[in-house]
Amino acid sequence: SLLHPSAVTEVLNKIYSYFLIKKNVEITLEINPGTVDAQKLIDYRQVGVNRLSIGVQSFHDEDLIFLTRIHNSLDALRCYDDARKAEFKNVSIDLIFGLPTQTKGSWNDNLNKALELLPEHISAYSLIIEEGTPLFKLIKSKQVTVVSEEIETEMMNLTIERLTSRGYNHYEISNYAKPGFESIHNSNYWNHSNYLGFGPSAHSYWNGKRWWNVRTVFSYYSRIKNGMMPIANGENLSRLQFANEMIMLGLRSQGIDIDRLKSFFNFDGQPNFNKTIGNLINGQLVYISNNVLRLTAKGLLICDEVTNMLTSNLEAV
Repeated sequence: SLLHPSAVTEVLNKIYSYFLIKKNVEITLEINPGTVDAQKLIDYRQVGVNRLSIGVQSFHDEDLIFLTRIHNSLDALRCYDDARKAEFKNVSIDLIFGLPTQTKGSWNDNLNKALELLPEHISAYSLIIEEGTPLFKLIKSKQVTVVSEEIETEMMNLTIERLTSRGYNHYEISNYAKPGFESIHNSNYWNHSNYLGFGPSAHSYWNGKRWWNVRTVFSYYSRIKNGMMPIANGENLSRLQFANEMIMLGLRSQGIDIDRLKSFFNFDGQPNFNKTIGNLINGQLVYISNNVLRLTAKGLLICDEVTNMLTSNLEAV
């Protein structure tokens, strides 16, 4: 939402001039409650944006201060109200759980406040602590205490229980939607479908080939000005890479279709892979239902670790 509505118009007009776009295409804009006002939201709606993803993160000021956000809880509520007044019919709210400032009770209160607003979509992400960040240094120096794995698991289970009981489809590890309001943009990634990305650092995938653009605005602009493609690098996915991505994306969303996976390699020739699946089932991290491999609630919290265990034991095909 740092992008002015007039700039959004320029981008959309350029896309429409080069591509045949479906009439009811989903056009999403990510917005920060601290960088928009009522008029700006009206302008976004008028230029063609029809879906908003609001970075609320939390309805508790203590959490927002910890996250160094520039908005407070009242700003978040105002932003949501302004979005509805601007006639946005498809609104998503982003929340974060597992913060050092949170308890299970305060997280439940966040869910209550989100559900009271009746958004079409809710994204609930667990806090990711990356090495080298200020938060990582605070934790390492014991100035901040992280939420225990047990509490974080309880928060995840509470989220699934609360949102699914209110009619939200848990269609991806961190995403919940009312029927028919699943994010088309994100679902396209998770279904391993084709997509094009424009702008610095943007990634694209098309029929087994992936490429990504140069990182800086200056390099991107210079290359285009000089008639050059702004692509930094690319690769053609091997069958093994494709199978690995099928596992990664499948676990994050609706599960891995075993029959489809078998079409890429011979299960009988993958003893380590089969053994790993057995170990994960015994560890209550995954289960198989209707020939689809899915994560359990316990496995959802360590999705990346489970994915790595499976892909590292998948031999070249």
